[in-house]
Amino acid sequence: MPSRKKARGRQSRAKKDATRQRTLWEPTILRNNGACNNAAASSCEHMLTSPPQIPQESHAVSFMNCLAGEGFFDNDASFTDRPPMMTCYNALSLSFPGVQKEDNERALAIDLLLRFVRNALVHASVIEGESWFRKRPLNESAICCMIHLLELLGTYSDLAVAKRRACKIGNRLIGGNRRDVVKFVAKRLPCTCMKELHHAVREKVAKVGTCDCCGNDFPRSELLICSGCMVTDYCSKECQRADRSRHKDFCNNPEVMSRFLHSDYIFKRS
Repeated sequence: MPSRKKARGRQSRAKKDATRQRTLWEPTILRNNGACNNAAASSCEHMLTSPPQIPQESHAVSFMNCLAGEGFFDNDASFTDRPPMMTCYNALSLSFPGVQKEDNERALAIDLLLRFVRNALVHASVIEGESWFRKRPLNESAICCMIHLLELLGTYSDLAVAKRRACKIGNRLIGGNRRDVVKFVAKRLPCTCMKELHHAVREKVAKVGTCDCCGNDFPRSELLICSGCMVTDYCSKECQRADRSRHKDFCNNPEVMSRFLHSDYIFKRS
């Protein structure tokens, strides 16, 4: 039997770790971006100017701490050993089923993630200036992927449908640039500063996508989408054929991506 002293020690270390991880995301969520001397941020009348009440303990807060440990709030995170989409699925289905299934916890997690990425984008764009537009921090895309997956889990009753649809947007976010990330956030927030930032990034950064086979960037209009899954992009038929052996296990059920998905897959809201 483990001693009570050892058990208390483990609890103390876990509490310290949670506190350290919380400091990686909470200050950014509570930040007043008006201090950046950004006219758009300081004049924004959206509710984001008022900091949210973040509970000390909840499934969503523990979930945010877990994401902090995975590097979601670190601009230097690479995710080379764990693709962001796989990290999203594992964190929800394996570690935090409460966030996946409970509407209030899922809504809180979405709110916290949106506030974090919004404040981070507005703050960094002012501090870094012109160089900010050309950078592609992977953690921003990973946060948006997680937000989208959480949204889908509140819409579709079939987890496989949510995952497949999340992959489509996830591929675009991971393979794109800041234009895609800013657009994703701006569409979800009636925030003046985000709309202005989106307009600025559209003028400076072109639409790009990544071929799923060769990994090279191309103008998005030149990429071809696989008709077998309606998810994966390729730059040419040659790349599609070369990737067939890897892609074939995933390539099926294109109807899952249809705009007119069968109602059996969708939650019925009262």
